[in-house]
Parts: sequence; C-alpha cells; structure tokens
Amino acid sequence: MKTIAFIHRSPFPCGGAEKVTIDLTQWLTEHGWRVFIIVKSVNDALLPDPLRNNEQVTLLPYERLSHPQLARFVVAMSHLHHFDAIVVQGLWLRRLDIVRREQSAVIVHCNHGVPLWQCIKKLRFFGRLRERTSKWPVLGHVVGWLSYRLSAYFRGRTIRLYKMIYDNCDAMTQLCDSYTEELAKVLGVPEENHLVTMYNAQPPAPIRYSAEKRREVVFVGRLSHGDKRVDRLIDIWHRVEARFPEWRLRIVGDGRERKNLEAQVARLGLQRVEFCGLTTTPYVYYNTASILCLTSSFEGMPLVLSEAQQAGVVPIAFGCVAGIVEMLAPSWENGVLVEPFDLDAYAEALARLMSDDELRRKIAKNCREKVTDYSIDRVGQRWVELLERLS
Repeated sequence: MKTIAFIHRSPFPCGGAEKVTIDLTQWLTEHGWRVFIIVKSVNDALLPDPLRNNEQVTLLPYERLSHPQLARFVVAMSHLHHFDAIVVQGLWLRRLDIVRREQSAVIVHCNHGVPLWQCIKKLRFFGRLRERTSKWPVLGHVVGWLSYRLSAYFRGRTIRLYKMIYDNCDAMTQLCDSYTEELAKVLGVPEENHLVTMYNAQPPAPIRYSAEKRREVVFVGRLSHGDKRVDRLIDIWHRVEARFPEWRLRIVGDGRERKNLEAQVARLGLQRVEFCGLTTTPYVYYNTASILCLTSSFEGMPLVLSEAQQAGVVPIAFGCVAGIVEMLAPSWENGVLVEPFDLDAYAEALARLMSDDELRRKIAKNCREKVTDYSIDRVGQRWVELLERLS
C-alpha cells in the first residue's frame, strides 16, 4: 500500500487548501492509499465523517514548533510510517532542505494562490498608502520612497523563498497553466523544469441539485476585507436591490468583517440581505441559488466557482487573476467576467442575469459541462501519475 502525507500550517480543516486535501484523501483511500495528515491542530466539529471514521487516514497534530523542529518532526514521521510522498500544502515550510536531506520520500509543494501572492497584500498596502499621502508633497515623497524600497525588499524576499522551495522539492504545483508559466519566468528556471499545473479537484455532487432555482444571489466564503471584499458586493447589491424586489442576497460564511458588513447593510437601508453564518453544508445554499457572486481582490483558483458551476449556479466575478478567467471564460458562457474592479459594470452584469431567466438557464447548462474538467477522478489520476513519475 502506497503512503502519502499532507502537511498543513492552518488549523484543520479551515479553508480551500484543507478542502483540497480532504477531497484527495477520500479519493486516494478509495484507490488503495494510506494517508497521513500533519496539521497544527484539528477542529473536530468541522472534520468530515469520511476522515473521522477511515482506518486508512491518520491525523498527526503538532504543537508550536519552529521551522527546523517541524521539518525534523516530518522527517521522523516519514521514517516511522514509511512515507512514499510528502505534499506540503502552501508555501510556508521554510526548512524544506532538512526534509529533503534527511528522508527519501518524494516531496511535492503546492501553491494555492497566484505566484508571489505572499507579497501582493503588502504591495497593495503600499500603493494605497502612496495614494492617501500624495496630497502632502513632502510626506508623499517620503512615503513613496519608503514604499518603493520596501516593495522591492518584500518581492525579493518572496522570490528567494520560492526559489528555496523549488530547489528542495521534486515538483511544485500551480493552479493553472498561466500561473505555471508566470512562475517559471519569475524564477528564471529552464524550459525543462519541475513546475506542474494541478487543478483543484471538484468531488461528486453531495446531492442531486435541483434545476429549479429561486431568485437568490449567494456569496459563499470567509468574511475578510483584505482579499474577499464582500463590502463591494453589498455596494453592488445596493445598486440593484430596488429594481428587483423579488430577489434576495444570502451571505454564507463568517469572519472578522461580519460586524462591519452588517453595519454597512444597515447604513444603506438594505432590506433583503441575509447573513447565514458558517456552514459545513454549503450545498444547501447552492441547491436553491441562481447566481453566485465573487468580488475578491485576488484569489488562486476559487473552489466556490467550481462548486457553483456543478450546482448549476451562474458565477459572476471580477477577472482579476488568471485562475478566475480560466474557469469562467468565455464570459457569458461558463459564467460572467467583469473588468476589475468596476462596481457599476458588475451591477449591470448582475442585473442582466437577474432579469433574464433563459440566459441563466443557458449558462447554468454550460457550467455543469465545464466543471467536469476539474472532476476528482481526473485530478486524482493526475496526482497518481505525477507521484509514479517522480518515484
């Protein structure tokens, strides 16, 4: 029996990377693999039953460990359990060189965002800071100079991190071909390299989704300002709510931004916005919704888009990253792409969808066909072929 270990930094499960591991774990165990999941901590309430009751799955929590200590913990577990492959979910294990040197399992490193996403937030912060201080010449000049220097520093540091990881793994996966090509250029690696495109898998639908949809727009995800920007969606909804009195917006998820978003809804006097909270069964909302909205500043290759497509829910999003464009293009066929970050254009596109039942049905049909590109059987088989080739 082949043995594979997935390593996570975040509490498990809590987000998209963890869901990827859960879906792959279920598929791999069905195909004869033994799976270990090395995690910082386990949230038992959110752990799905197929993992909780599966004799082929073992969770190995670790406490507060430094990067060298965690690397040596992984090495010890590899020797103890005879790992054939180690998959590091996310670019955070800084002492991968120790794992590479002191054990023999194949190492695959997975990037779940756009290349260099670790410094994108910082660069955007510096950009906003320059804009806010530009009206004061001296202060604006100083802030501009510091921003330029710090931006160059953070970008250089992030590239060095990626290069260290690339040099100490057998394969480094990206979410789409555009990301793979972009990272190859950034790292300056030869044409023959070990960068690999690996889509996030979409498992079989948990229920038989209804083709009869209600007049509901839905957001599903974490309520955070830095990336998800649900405040934009509320502003967009403010532009269309009065025109469509039979429609409502449901916001599914939780996070630090929830109170601010609720206050925004109250301030704008919106009547048909429902905060549904955190759920382990988002398919309940996909089953009834007609449209899914995503208004993020940046993403990798959002799982909510393929989940919506599978359920026949028409997704609309800003085309802010190549992963989103690849999933929804051509626009108005597999979903709707809007120029970043034009709220008026987004509101008009949303209004067009809300007002045209036949258009929604046509796009929903295309979506159900498109999502087969990311089926768990296709992606799972690609993983097996990759690991066999590296062994």
